Formats: sequence, C-alpha cells, structure tokens
Amino acid sequence: MKGKNAKFIADMMLGRLARWLRLYGYDTVYGIEDDDEILRISREENRILLTRDETLAKRLEDSVLIKSNKFEEQVKQLMELGFEFNELFPENARCPKCNGLIRRAKKREIKGKVPKGVYEDYDEFYICSQCGQIYWPGRQWREMVKIDKKLRNFKVN
Repeated sequence: MKGKNAKFIADMMLGRLARWLRLYGYDTVYGIEDDDEILRISREENRILLTRDETLAKRLEDSVLIKSNKFEEQVKQLMELGFEFNELFPENARCPKCNGLIRRAKKREIKGKVPKGVYEDYDEFYICSQCGQIYWPGRQWREMVKIDKKLRNFKVN
C-alpha cells in the first residue's frame, strides 16, 4: 500500500475518496455496484480494495475497511496505514471522473471547448485522454490545493 504505484478499487460508499486518489495519480476503479464484480476486478488487476462494508472486506485479504464516513478521517486512516500522497500536480493526476490519464493540452487544442472567458483568462489547460474532460487552474483547483494542504498537515499516530 505504501508504493506510489498502488492500484485501488473503491466501493460505492467511497466516491469522494476515490476521486481524490485519482487526483493524486492513483489508478482507482470506482462506480461498480456488484460486490462479486468488485472482488473479481480486485483480484485480476491486483488492486487494493477500499470499502466501508465489513462483510466485503472480510472476503478479500488485500482490503482496507474504511471506518469513517468523513473524508478527512478516511484520509487519516490511510496515512496511518502508511499511505503516501503523490504531489498534487495536474501532470501527475488521473481524471477524477473516469480515471483516465491527464495530459497537458495546447491552448489552440481546446478552443471552442471551454467558455470564451476561460479561454481568454487562462493559458494552462489539461485534458483527459479517455473522456476528453478539460481542466484548468481556476477556482476549483485553488480549493483543491487548500484541501491538499490541510490533508498533508494531519498528525499520524
């Protein structure tokens, strides 16, 4: 779990945690409702199962039973288990929506695909290679950086 190449699968109760793991660059499968399918994917793809379901956690050796409903407490639990956060950079991130790889995009490449004001105000853009979602360092990015700083300041017991 400590490696920066760890791969995860998160159950349906851990959507926010899954999106953040993706932002930190971790390959994280999310959105599968069937427990047997979650277990199959976890085993076949060597993924660590993150779950709030005690029964599901017991069915797989390589699983982490997440104890809290609160996002910050979930992160703290992972840190206490030795989880390491990657740097929060768009170039390192995966798409929080689909888990695809994100790459830097040339400004001309996204013309007409973002609001005109965004296109005029920003020079830095990123695009998901899988779903085509476009990102830029606007208000949402600044909020994520604030949350990242808060998470990194957790004291691990």
